[in-house]
Formats: sequence, structure tokens, C-alpha cells
Amino acid sequence: MASDRTVLVLYGSETGNAQDMAEELAKLCQRLHFRTCVEELDAVDLNVLLQHQLVIFALSTTGQGDMPHNSLLFWRKLLRRSLPPGCLAPLQYTCVGLGDSTYIKFNWAARKLIKRLDQLGASTFLEPCEADEQFPEGVDGSFVRWADGLRKHLLEHFPPREGLQPIPEHVNLPPRWSLEPALDAPVNPSPDRSEPGQATSPPLDIIPLPDGWSATIAANKRLTSDTHWQDVRLISFDIPSRGPGQKLHCSPGDCLTLYPKNFPDDAQRLITLMGWDSVADKPLDLSLCRPLPRALYPPAPCTVRTLLLHNIDFTAVPRRSFLKSISYFASDQDQKDRLLEFCSTEFLDEYFDYATRARRTIVEVLEEFWSVRVPPERILDVFPLIRGRDFSIANGGAQLIHPCPSRSDTTRVELVVALVSYRTILRKPRQGLCSRYLADLPAGVVLGVTHKPVLSPVHGPANARRPLIAMATGTGVAPVRCLLHERLTHPSAAPVLLFFGNRNRAADFLFRDEWESLVARGLLLLFPAFSRDQREKVYVQDLVRREAARLADLIPQHAIFAVCGGSTKMADACKNAVFDPFNEAGDEQERRKTLAEITWWQEIW
Repeated sequence: MASDRTVLVLYGSETGNAQDMAEELAKLCQRLHFRTCVEELDAVDLNVLLQHQLVIFALSTTGQGDMPHNSLLFWRKLLRRSLPPGCLAPLQYTCVGLGDSTYIKFNWAARKLIKRLDQLGASTFLEPCEADEQFPEGVDGSFVRWADGLRKHLLEHFPPREGLQPIPEHVNLPPRWSLEPALDAPVNPSPDRSEPGQATSPPLDIIPLPDGWSATIAANKRLTSDTHWQDVRLISFDIPSRGPGQKLHCSPGDCLTLYPKNFPDDAQRLITLMGWDSVADKPLDLSLCRPLPRALYPPAPCTVRTLLLHNIDFTAVPRRSFLKSISYFASDQDQKDRLLEFCSTEFLDEYFDYATRARRTIVEVLEEFWSVRVPPERILDVFPLIRGRDFSIANGGAQLIHPCPSRSDTTRVELVVALVSYRTILRKPRQGLCSRYLADLPAGVVLGVTHKPVLSPVHGPANARRPLIAMATGTGVAPVRCLLHERLTHPSAAPVLLFFGNRNRAADFLFRDEWESLVARGLLLLFPAFSRDQREKVYVQDLVRREAARLADLIPQHAIFAVCGGSTKMADACKNAVFDPFNEAGDEQERRKTLAEITWWQEIW
């Protein structure tokens, strides 16, 4: 039996966007006097859905139309054949899906969820939303307007009890997570520590990770020339078995997730800015602070400083929800008003220009809005957590057959990592958090990592008998390299065409010797595109279009197309270069049937 005036908000998220929106939707409902609960999908059983008056799903699509990893268990429960058709008839729900329309299976996860819920008798109380990363304002544009519509709908159809008014936006809601019990608790003298702010390197402590692995850096080698503007590394890790029968096994398309840390000087910068020096090094007993965020893996011993070093992503570009949260702690009214403007629908374009386009960091925002003083007990409630960074496994050649040169119980994993370094439109130099963390780590350093299996595999003996047309730019060649070498372990592999693009043949032709060796052995057709080596720029999609006739012959053979890289424009252009010429010839019905049988495997970041 559903409880009156309760809303359950569930999220399936890979990068944190859906989770952030779920938290925002829960606060919206809380202001309308609903009792709210926010959880990831895998944390709930199906019967819990019927215990709430309304359920809201926030769900991103990952991979090739797949459910996020933290919703796979829930999805398997929902697909059970033993579920009777009307078992979810009492459920009233709505859904916001997050996707990218350059992928063929746009917002597939949300669409699959809605279809299955409808099959089981559930009904929507509000039309679902499909947010698109390709919109001018990103997913925020659709979401903010849809959330405004949700608020109006709830006020009209589920109004607060008589005499109650919605909690005004200028009133700060109670924290969901608070460090107050730990900060107030008496403690024993803390152990010796290095002086605050003296170290210039990130900490190397391994934080406890669920299902984590210990990975030792075996090599950290630069792939691009020393004179090239971009530093691209081939980083090798040796990952020992966790026990008998617990050796790490990797497949093409899998990711290794790394967990970067902040630098001590930057942590001290935030501590000074917020006035936390008096509590920064006080030992915290987080067992007093239940509940804690699901994705928080705190170090031991734990202090405000170590949380900042290991867990708090204060160099991230701030989301709208963060700007709203800090507005409550601004003592200057003009600054408070400006922060709230960034969070309103009318000023969405200004938020985009201020934060996203300018790539401002949270620390820079706090320096600009100098009157903001977030209480230390609110750290977990206000600041985002550092999320793991996924890197496609790039293992090649012998690494697939002999995982580690020296030990049979150890797996060698290779990653291709571009160290992010650029200047913003404000002319400020910027480094990616993970890039800065990895840049100078020497061989022998041990890191905590997790392994993320591919959800839509395109490897194995059956797939190796299908032609592979790979289109990759920059570090997008990593999963392609792994897939290509895996195919060579199977007999009678079908032809492989690799369209690879970068700027300069001499500077960033990644794995050049490897590709040319395969070409010489007749195992690969290579089409390199180097955009800056001639007056007329030549891109991967240009070479794909030139080879339209060759591709048209391969498409009827159930070809696999793999598109990998860091540009949605490239992915879209490649898609058009493949499909347009094929669509312009032959019987339309037959063409559609043929195209439906190909596999379009895309990884864009």
C-alpha cells in the first residue's frame, strides 16, 4: 500500500548527472511537503516501488543503449518472467532520461524502462522527459524546464495539506548528510601529520573501494613526441590476483576506473578560503554520521583535510545545484542574488557561459563569491564527490595472451591517457584532476582501481567473423587496439579497416609501428588522416566517405562499426559518411533491413 505524500526518487548514473538531478528533484518535492527518499536503482527491491505515492526515475543511457552499471541488478529484477502483467498497477511514476542524440540508441535506457513498467501495469503521472547532451544548453536545458512543469503539476494535482504553503526557495533545507556529530564529538589527540600545505604531490594512500583491486604502475611512457603540444601516455598496470580463482580478466570494451586525488596545497587553499583551519585536522568518527553518501569511500584516519584530499571534487566545474547550495551561505545580498540567478530557468544561458563554457572551478567560484562561508559540517551536503574516471583498456598483442610478462597470477592492463591541459576562454591554464594526478607517478606506485566490464560486447569468435570498420581519433584508438588484437586470436577473422585521425603524422601517430606491421602482414587496411599536415584539413570522416564503395560491399556482411574518440561532431560526421551513400542507392526497404543488421558501437567522451 502506497504511503500518502511520499516520493521515491531513483537514479541510474554513470558520471553523476542523473544522480545530481535526482537530488534536485527530491529537494523540489521536499519543498512541497512530500516525504522524499533518494536511492540508486540497484539499492531497492521492486516491492519498495509500491510503498510510495509517486516514483520519479532519473536515468542516463550508457554504452550502446545500455542501463548504467548501478541499475543492472534492478533491471534484471524488472525483467523476470515470473512477474504478472499487472503487478505494478498501483505505481504512478515519471522519468527523466539523459542521453546523447549522436548515439543511434538515444535515451534507450529510459525508453526500455518506461516500456517495461507499462507492461507491468504502471502508469505515468507526468509525461517523461528526454534530455539531450547535444542541445545548446546540454541536458540542463530540457531538465530545468521539465522540473518547472513537474512542480506545477504536483501543486495542482497533489497540493499540500490545507494551511501549508510550499517552503520558499530562500529557505535552506535541512542537510541530507552532516558531519556535525563527528565534529562535535570529543577525540583523543591526533597522530603526527606533516605541516598543512607543505607537500606538493597528491597523497598515495589507497582508500577502501568496494570490489577494488591494487594496481602497481609498471610503466608510464609518453607516446607523442616531446615537442608536441599534447602529452599522451601509455600507462601499464600490474594487477595481482585477489586470491585463488580471483584473477582479473579483461575484454575489449572494458574500462579500468582510476580514482584521482587532490593536491595538499589546493586543499589548504579551500580550507583557508572557508575558514576551516581550526577543524581541518580534527580526527572524525564517521560512524557517528550515518547515513553517508553511497559513493563516499573515506580514508582512515579521517579528517576534514583528508576528505578534501581523497573525496571532495573542489576543482570540478560547478553544477547549478552547487551554486544554489552555496547561495544560502553568502552574507553579501548581491552575491546571493547573483548565485540564485544562475540557478533559474530564465538565466540558464548565463550559467552555461559562466560555468560550463568558461570551465570555472568550484574554488575559483568561491574566491569570486568571497562572502560564501560553508560550515564544515555541510561539506558532504554541498560539495560534489570525486568520481572514478573510466579509461578504456588498450591491451594489445601479447598482453591478451600472456597478461603479465613476469607473473602468471598477475594481469597487465594498458591504458592510453591524454593529459588534459589547456587555457580557458578566461586565459587561465587548466589541468584535468586525473591528468595532474597521473602525470608524474613513477613505476612502482600502487593505486586502488576498479574494473568495469563492457555491457555491449563486440568481441569473441562469432564477432571476429564479421568485418570490422573502426573509426577512431586520438585516445579513442585505445578500445579499438584492444578489440583488433583480440580478433587476431581467432582463426579466419574477417577484414579490419581502421580509419585513424590525429593532427600530425610525425607527432601523434599513436601505435604507428604496430599498425604498419599489421598492414605488412595483410591483417589490416589502414586509412590515416592527419588534419594539420596539409593546407586542406583532412578528417577521418573524409576518408570514410572516400571509401563508401568499399564499405557498401561490407555492410551486407553484418559489419561491425566502431566509432571511438572525443568528439560528438566526428561521430555524427562518420555516421553520415557511412549511411548517406548507402541510402542513396538500391531498394529502400532492402537498405533499411540491411542497416538494421549492422552493429554500430560508439564510445565518445
